[in-house]
Amino acid sequence: MSKTALHSLLSTATIAAGIGATGLAMASNSAQAAEQLSVQYDVYTRGMRAFALNYDASIAPESYSAKARLRPKGLASLLVDIKLDMETAGTFTAKGAMPRSFTMGVKEKGRDSNYAVSFKGLTPASSRRTPGVDAETAAKLDAASAKGVRDTLSSIMNLATSSEANPCNGTHRVYNGKEVFELSLTKIKDDAFHDKDGGVYRGPAVVCRMVYSTIAGLSPGTVEKYRKNPPTFNVWFAPVNSNSLGRPINVLVGVTGKIRGKDFVAYANRATINGKPFNGQSLASK
Repeated sequence: MSKTALHSLLSTATIAAGIGATGLAMASNSAQAAEQLSVQYDVYTRGMRAFALNYDASIAPESYSAKARLRPKGLASLLVDIKLDMETAGTFTAKGAMPRSFTMGVKEKGRDSNYAVSFKGLTPASSRRTPGVDAETAAKLDAASAKGVRDTLSSIMNLATSSEANPCNGTHRVYNGKEVFELSLTKIKDDAFHDKDGGVYRGPAVVCRMVYSTIAGLSPGTVEKYRKNPPTFNVWFAPVNSNSLGRPINVLVGVTGKIRGKDFVAYANRATINGKPFNGQSLASK
């Protein structure tokens, strides 16, 4: 997988994982402890565990914070030198999740890239990039992000504010300091996870198609490659009961896809809400 492909995978998993977490913030405004969602996704390619993606969110009635990190595992840790980290914080308003600050760090082959964005509403107020970009790329990023964006992890927090019951409905524009891109979701069918399926979750699910489209920030050659063959994923959301909401929330439990000709599959091999498994048939970890 390329670095851009890993960005796409990380964005797909974290955005999907947070659909359920966000809904917790829509509970009563009365004082209560923050809800905790914790999921580890193990990513397999060619039958081998290649990466672990950890996503953790803390959600209070009026504010949120979240972290995600991707690390190579197994044989991949000897062949691939890349680490990704993201962190965000924001507040909830009548318009949904509003990010205050976002950071992303990428370490690859001994070189560090760091991105930091502060927001005013849905518009970036400032961006810092190390290394920097040329004036033309910066202008394209400014123009694309001025149309209304959230950072990767704040996009997670916004999804459950929609009145739509179907999580696979809509297009989300995302800005991570390096790139502006869109993730479009459409429903495929209802499904279920059984004892012989991967991961720790067991029970009903809905399958969605998620398509990544780059908008600004990447090199012309990379943009052309992804526009000709945009990364496409199938993602499985599971309904998980929330005492705070009094109704099920939707959490990502599986992903399959192909990026640049390489197939991969990802399962939630550790998944808890407030320290407990998603339901009586599921495990907390394996």
